[in-house]
Amino acid sequence: MGKIRDTLIGLWPVIKTYVPKPGMILAVIIAFLIGLLWSYAVDPVVFYDSDPRTLGQTWQDEWVRLIADRYDAANSRAVITDEFRQSIVNSLNKVDNPQEIVNRLGLGQLTDLAAQAEVTAPSTPPQPTIFSQIRPWIVGTLAITLGYIIGSLLFGFYINPIVIEPIRKRIRGAQGTDAAGAGKIHDIQEARKMRDQLAKDAVAAPVSDLGPPVVRHVSIYNPGRAYDDSFSIEDEKNNDEFLGECGAVISETIGAGQPEKVTAIEIWLFDKEDFVRTLTTVFVSEHAYNDPALRAKLSAKGELVIAKPGAIAKLETNTLRLNARIVDMAYGTGPLPPNSYFDKMTVEIQAWRKAPGTGTVTAAPMAVPVAAVPVYSPPPLASSAPAPVMAPPPAAPMTYAPPASAPTPFSAPPVRSAAPQPYSPPAPAVRPPPIQSPPPQPDDDIFGGSGDFTPVN
Repeated sequence: MGKIRDTLIGLWPVIKTYVPKPGMILAVIIAFLIGLLWSYAVDPVVFYDSDPRTLGQTWQDEWVRLIADRYDAANSRAVITDEFRQSIVNSLNKVDNPQEIVNRLGLGQLTDLAAQAEVTAPSTPPQPTIFSQIRPWIVGTLAITLGYIIGSLLFGFYINPIVIEPIRKRIRGAQGTDAAGAGKIHDIQEARKMRDQLAKDAVAAPVSDLGPPVVRHVSIYNPGRAYDDSFSIEDEKNNDEFLGECGAVISETIGAGQPEKVTAIEIWLFDKEDFVRTLTTVFVSEHAYNDPALRAKLSAKGELVIAKPGAIAKLETNTLRLNARIVDMAYGTGPLPPNSYFDKMTVEIQAWRKAPGTGTVTAAPMAVPVAAVPVYSPPPLASSAPAPVMAPPPAAPMTYAPPASAPTPFSAPPVRSAAPQPYSPPAPAVRPPPIQSPPPQPDDDIFGGSGDFTPVN
């Protein structure tokens, strides 16, 4: 249940546009209850051609009396046949407990026929209970509410954009004929012009470490408009990969009357990689920011940014960064406090896709070649060899001998028994003698720069 709840919370900004308003849901419920009241009390259903067992007990008794009168009339004319007796049994079979009614009314002529009808009479129908009487009001109300919400979602996601909207555009034309449609188209056109102008003049420079934005949208608020803009964030460079959604919506109003006096506009960001939450920040008027009650109420929705031209609100997730900048705005004038509600506002919304982490990992150093440590190169043998050791010819290459200060002993080359011979370089395949490790140096790093993991006994 927790995962389902988190998923619904994360998807709420996407589906809330098509969820009917609470007032509309309440109106549908009231209309349904009025219909039930009309059908049950004002103009109830009229039954006809039904069995007498649906009648009250008094009218069932009257039905049996009529059958007795019919039987007596036929008996007086001596026209009683087996077919007539069977018709009397069938008529008695249409009431509840025909034998009990006959005995109670003292209609002895029908006793035998009532006994036959009692055998074939259906079981007594269940009597209505309180729950069965109120069930249509409860179950019907829940069913009509859920059906209305689901129908609204299906209409908003599929029927309206696929079926209704193309037909409406074809009938009314591209520009629309009603004031609401024309106003909406005008807002869309103005938003496109503003977005193109911003892109042309490069008014909003992109963040340097992220490059050009993935998307750039313009949201325009005007009084009287049902302001709830929602924009998709898609990466055109990666086959229009869906990254999330962003938008702007009315967050708080003040005063009364129409149009609404908007004192705060909420900017939101939904990241598909972090669908359990939706980040929000709020552009607030100066009055709302300075009013302790309004400020405390709006602070619960996110960071507050005082609305003024050039003000920027920032939202950031692990994969997305969003900047919302006020391009133009103006406060309304009237009986309300000054600078308390917006007369217009144009917000530029830009979103970037953050690159994955690029932190480098430094590898441990490998064994250092001999040539890379010239400080430990041995001096010429003639300058440090002991006296008994014969020095090599002057042109001979250096042979290794430890430094004079090194306490480590070394093996001296053997003494030649014959006269010195001219020096000849060794064959290329002969390797120089191995060089002993230099004396240990002071360790100022617990790992020596190479990760010394020698176990300690």
